[in-house]
Amino acid sequence: MISTIRKTIQKRRAAALAVLVLLCLLTAGCGGRSAKQAGEDQPGGTQQQTGEDQSGGAQQQAGEAETRGPVRIGVLQIADSFPLYVAVEEGLFQKHGLDVEIIEFQSASDQSVAYEAGELDGMMTDMIVQSLINKSSAEDGMKTVAMAFGGDASEGRFIVASAPDSGISAPEQLAGSKIGISENTMMEYLVGRYLEDLGVDLSSVEMVNIPKLTLRLDLLMEGSDIQAAILPDPLAIEAESRGCGTVIDDTKLGKNYSQSVVTLRKALIEDGAGTLDAFRDAYNEAIEKINVDPDACLELFYEKANVAEPLQGRYAVPSYTLDCVPTEEDVASIEEFMVNKGLLDSPFTYEEMVVQ
Repeated sequence: MISTIRKTIQKRRAAALAVLVLLCLLTAGCGGRSAKQAGEDQPGGTQQQTGEDQSGGAQQQAGEAETRGPVRIGVLQIADSFPLYVAVEEGLFQKHGLDVEIIEFQSASDQSVAYEAGELDGMMTDMIVQSLINKSSAEDGMKTVAMAFGGDASEGRFIVASAPDSGISAPEQLAGSKIGISENTMMEYLVGRYLEDLGVDLSSVEMVNIPKLTLRLDLLMEGSDIQAAILPDPLAIEAESRGCGTVIDDTKLGKNYSQSVVTLRKALIEDGAGTLDAFRDAYNEAIEKINVDPDACLELFYEKANVAEPLQGRYAVPSYTLDCVPTEEDVASIEEFMVNKGLLDSPFTYEEMVVQ
């Protein structure tokens, strides 16, 4: 997959370079005037332009985006990524002068490898993955520029589900059980936080590493290898429909535990070309479109969030929070977890992780 992406990117960079050379030749032929200056020389100034003149600004923005090359964002096909899809489908990034390309991955590990190989400029991810990438990438790392899910406690539901015949229906009954998680990920962090805040001794449970979500649900249904598991929607909805109990629902705990984020490479954030502001403007405009009329996005949501057909009637288009980034408390809690797990030698600061 990575080699294919690389070849595509090389071709686009070559095309972009050719466009840049052509633009330079045209500029020289016009006596070095910019497109804006040429427009100001027209009768009536910039306020009384013809229809042809009015298209110049959009053409210039498109030219700048093509010259700059695509901003490549790695995503997983889940609900967290949906505003990015809408921004591309509705042409909102182009409207704000950016060429953004979405590249889909089947796993977070493949996504991370692609970023570290230089094939991505940003990701829809979480702050544990972000911290691990920044640990290995140093100055070539990333910062969070927007929230995907988690602006408030109602977004991005996770549940700790129990096996149908386990008899577990309350958090305190998890003591002595085996809980399916994905080790060293946000899911392990969340289970630990839930149990700690609910007064369940962490040493009384056994965490079992089952990274693949569908396998985790299958094993939960059997109830032998694990008696409980953490699952996100829409898989959580499927588990409930198949008779699993909902022991913990993090949207009902009165605290915002989980956040997924959209990141950009530090070099893009600091490029001086306004990439950060343009990206955020387009992203927030996509969120507004979703929140104002979610039904209009329903078909696209089912496709891009990879919602199985039997669940489509039960999983509505969620709402997303505008102009939102994680809080300092959110970041500090995750960084503390990572240091305690030995994943980091020292925590990243808020400023190293997030652009406000």
